[in-house]
Amino acid sequence: MSADRFREFETFVCVVDSGSFSAASRKLDCTPSAVSKLVDRMENRLGVRLLHRTSRTLALTQDGRNFHQAAIRALEAVNEAEASLLHADAPVTGLLRVHTTLNFAQQQLALILPDFLAQNPELRIEFILHSDAVDLIAADIDLSLQVGPVTNPSLVARRIATTQWLLCASPEYLRRAGTPRAPADLADHNCLNFLPQTYRSVWPMRAQDEKGAPNTGTTRLEATGNVASNSDNFLRVLACQGMGIARLAAFHIAPDLRAGTLRTVLADWLPEDREPVFAVFQSRRNLNLRVKVFVKFLEERLAQSTDWGLGSVANALPTVR
Repeated sequence: MSADRFREFETFVCVVDSGSFSAASRKLDCTPSAVSKLVDRMENRLGVRLLHRTSRTLALTQDGRNFHQAAIRALEAVNEAEASLLHADAPVTGLLRVHTTLNFAQQQLALILPDFLAQNPELRIEFILHSDAVDLIAADIDLSLQVGPVTNPSLVARRIATTQWLLCASPEYLRRAGTPRAPADLADHNCLNFLPQTYRSVWPMRAQDEKGAPNTGTTRLEATGNVASNSDNFLRVLACQGMGIARLAAFHIAPDLRAGTLRTVLADWLPEDREPVFAVFQSRRNLNLRVKVFVKFLEERLAQSTDWGLGSVANALPTVR
């Protein structure tokens, strides 16, 4: 890839990630008009429109979405190729500061971290564990691991894994309250949920066809109960105690499902409700070696856990329909 072509790809990706020409120009240390002219030149050379422009917003066209993903892959390939030469024999040293949730750290990172540190014995890691959004610059965070959508357009998000969301309850609760057979039955159950008006408080479910069976459509259920919380771990503990039905991430409840302290319900009614796990950082430019090595390790190891260890029990005790 020529230097001019690399610059074009880098600028276009920066515009999309930043959400505007002016924000991209600040990151790239140039003027907004220079950024706009470069994108115009790309569109003219390619013969397609990549962005819909208005006075206030930018939006990707379908060609733009395809090109954006291809450009990201091309930039990452070039950067990784250079890194493999520049750092082939260099040990990874220094301090890496990582933000994520306590549950993800305990249920996933703690299981694989010994292998990573054994490969990189001169590296130190500090984990900042809470579910609140964090200002990466102000908190001096190198990397944030987030489950679900990344809403800050100024950040770069790289998908490293995928998790599934499941409805679950304890066997004791199901014996006492009965097992729901369709989403409408949840109206008669105590649903342990996230706080109202948060995006996880609404439960996606398959729609019902004319025969009363699930189809490929999706509805959104307002689940209610006597407890709501911003803590998924608190909801998990309550579900294990027989308080009601909760909707939680597979990686979080996998040990409970394997142990039989929780069982899934309404499995046939769950859509392909998979949610991305992102590595989030400030910029693709000059990404330090510590972050690159850790993200690559996570991609490789978490890719082996797409079912979060549930494959062997998927059709066994934990599932109640």
